[in-house]
Amino acid sequence: MKKFNRRVAYMLVTILLAVNCTVLGSVGAAEAVKSDSRPTPVSVAGGSGHGVAAWSDGSVTAWGYNKSGQVGDGTSIHQLVPKQVAGLTDIVQVAAGDNSSFALDKNGDVWAWGDYYSPYINGDPLLPFQKRGGLIKLEGLKDVAGLAISNHGSVALHKDGSATIWNPTFDPNDHLKMTVKYFPIKGVTNAKTIVVAGHEALILGKDGSVDMLTVYNSFYDRFRLEREFREVKPLVASSITGIAAHWYDVFLLHENGTVLRWNVNTKQQAPAVVKGLNDIQEIRTGSNRLFMLKNDGTVWQWNYNDPKAKPFRVKGLAGITALWGSKGYTGYATNQDGKVLAWGEEKYQGSGSANENDGNPVMVQPPLSWTVNGQTVSFYGSSAVVKGKLYVPYTSVFEALGIRVKRGQSNPDPKHGNHRFPVWSFSYGGNTVSIKSSDPAVVLVNGKVTREDASVPFLANSSMFPLELITSKLGIPMSWNKTTGEVILGKTP
Repeated sequence: MKKFNRRVAYMLVTILLAVNCTVLGSVGAAEAVKSDSRPTPVSVAGGSGHGVAAWSDGSVTAWGYNKSGQVGDGTSIHQLVPKQVAGLTDIVQVAAGDNSSFALDKNGDVWAWGDYYSPYINGDPLLPFQKRGGLIKLEGLKDVAGLAISNHGSVALHKDGSATIWNPTFDPNDHLKMTVKYFPIKGVTNAKTIVVAGHEALILGKDGSVDMLTVYNSFYDRFRLEREFREVKPLVASSITGIAAHWYDVFLLHENGTVLRWNVNTKQQAPAVVKGLNDIQEIRTGSNRLFMLKNDGTVWQWNYNDPKAKPFRVKGLAGITALWGSKGYTGYATNQDGKVLAWGEEKYQGSGSANENDGNPVMVQPPLSWTVNGQTVSFYGSSAVVKGKLYVPYTSVFEALGIRVKRGQSNPDPKHGNHRFPVWSFSYGGNTVSIKSSDPAVVLVNGKVTREDASVPFLANSSMFPLELITSKLGIPMSWNKTTGEVILGKTP
């Protein structure tokens, strides 16, 4: 029947392109084809304060907290809007530690950046105190099929079902010299997924079984040597389809849609079923949070370390096709339109949205590309999206546009206790836009006060300026495609 339906669809394709069919609704066929051509997310992961995503075109984007270089842009500047990570192609999975990022390519090679992997670089003329090293290839990992990141040792699952643990170490005589140690996990074969909880590696087999192996020697405070590994211990015999862990808590997804919980530090003999959880098809963890995707496309969350907390549905998430977790308080989901959504109790790891504090899920912004007078421009500082409008630091596109930026100070303001405020002036073509950084901000065009609603927020360690307002008042053309992220400024060839 499916083959017959495909043949019929193929025969009628010219008709479907000519009419507004019910499948496409009000969207034209040409627009649908264009939409389908955009990259879609294939893997998303979150650290304690940053996010990273792999896309169907093999590219990787990252965003958020960046003090360790975990965004991968070569800086330690926080990035509120995602940036594409240069040097990565054909990526099929991403993963994240607290302050580190990892990418797995289709050849089975693994790349790392961020904490431990991207050291500070001194003496850079543009970024004297904010330059970080770039990506490194983990040479000891080959033919990798999947990654699991943990503070107790990260695990690479190989295509043949075996596994390797790796961890960065530092030379005791040179704390800046980092090396990565690798060793195979003895006794692991035919594994589907592996997670690390506490000192234990939990191995989900392709047959639905779950086994356990101690990988850390707590007596000597180091990972076990290969000769020290003991026999793998069975935990669950069969019927498990998914596994997730955070610190010492382990969650198992049963094939019947229920969830089991187990803690490696307790004397609990076997995982126990969590009451009230049914019809679950996917599980992920955050910091003391369990995220669950149900069969009906809704997402549920359980803050399990609170004894009074009960699982609740995350409002605003429907039609979800994939679920992703983090090391922090943020969850990620992919909807049927191929968009990445974020939610959590804190800032959603720099998703680039001004709605992060209202409790509702937000769409993670696409990376922005900048063209000024027909030339591609890039800059280190972060851009931002505030109340649906685009903001940039002064060290961004203004110089490329030929705009002169000057910082001054206002006269004492009696409405604000005679306080003096910074005044930023942007001059171009004989016109000047000035913004007094009071609350609310005051906008002047050629010295005359306007009624413009504006602000100069301090974000990512920089004052941010309303780009659309400034360019419009100075007569500079600007367009921003919010779907593709393309920003075009000034004259076009």
